[in-house]
Amino acid sequence: MADDSTELRLAKMYREEGDKLREQANADLEAAKYERGQAEHRLAIVAQMERSIAARERWLEQHDEAKVRAVVAAADDKLKQAQELMAQYRADYHQAAISLNQINEREKAESSAA
Repeated sequence: MADDSTELRLAKMYREEGDKLREQANADLEAAKYERGQAEHRLAIVAQMERSIAARERWLEQHDEAKVRAVVAAADDKLKQAQELMAQYRADYHQAAISLNQINEREKAESSAA
């Protein structure tokens, strides 16, 4: 009878160990599936980027890359000119506001003195 209880305890211990190993194996499997999904996602992104780059290169070949670069450079130059104009406008606006404040203060002082 003692042998039966020892065998039952051993069987229960092995079963518990097997359950723990199964749980760990399932967790490892889920982690591997997740990592595989991440890798597949990265591969899809890289493939899309490669297709996009290839399409851009074909487009540049078809539309004379030098002309396209000249148009882009001209657009960049116009943008820089516009930014400089806006900066000057802001400076002029700020100076006008300062002048108006000074005029208002002077007029207040004059009306108070009178």
